[in-house]
Amino acid sequence: MYLFLLAAEGFNVLMSSLLEDGLFHGYQVWRGNDMCLSHLQFADDTLIIGDKSWSNVLSMRVVLMIFEQLSSLKVNFHKSLLTGVNVSESWLSESVLVLNCRVGAFPFVCLGLPIGGDPRKLDFWKPLLNSIHSRLSNWKRKLLSFGGRLILLKSVLSSLPVYFLSFFKAPTGIISSIESIFFKKYWGGGEDIRKIAWVDWNSVCLPKEEGGLGVRRLREFNVALLGKWCWRMLVDKEGLWYRVLKARYGEVGGG
Repeated sequence: MYLFLLAAEGFNVLMSSLLEDGLFHGYQVWRGNDMCLSHLQFADDTLIIGDKSWSNVLSMRVVLMIFEQLSSLKVNFHKSLLTGVNVSESWLSESVLVLNCRVGAFPFVCLGLPIGGDPRKLDFWKPLLNSIHSRLSNWKRKLLSFGGRLILLKSVLSSLPVYFLSFFKAPTGIISSIESIFFKKYWGGGEDIRKIAWVDWNSVCLPKEEGGLGVRRLREFNVALLGKWCWRMLVDKEGLWYRVLKARYGEVGGG
């Protein structure tokens, strides 16, 4: 993994050289400032961001081919997507022929999250619900006690939404749907089978000191996870994400 990171750093150097020589033009976050985004990397995922121009398309093709030769790594162009914002379909179709990739559309998935979607819509959360249902399908044939279901609920099911809830505020309908799944699973039921619930869900979610079982309440958990970004805005002012927000929305009174 460390060797791969060294190779990926080589791509960063290539892109930086293109920017310095004026051969690639990244995306300017806001007019009137010099904050510009050209590429983002995380492990083996890379996003290249730039203006709509043929020079950018050709530069991307060249830098990827050079990277292949220097690193001996293979870029999978067939899995790569070219996505445009306010760009005509005809221009994208011509560009993907040069890059030998596919035309993408919003929302697309990057690092497990849908990019460009609207988290206020229920369809946005379908991947998360599908992940929960998929995990539950493996448990249908297992005979679990109440203690076993509680452990699986707290350690596995409650952890699945954490990644999504760390970045997006979930609609009330999604919170209710997920908690309904948890509720039915704990009492031994399912989508087509309902079992008697001897205690209401609010009591189950109370702390153990108050007579509950300590199951997370997703709404409060979602708010707490999003609240960490407020804290990070105070302590991580050198981070790229903060500098992008500052360039886009400005800074008043140090915040």
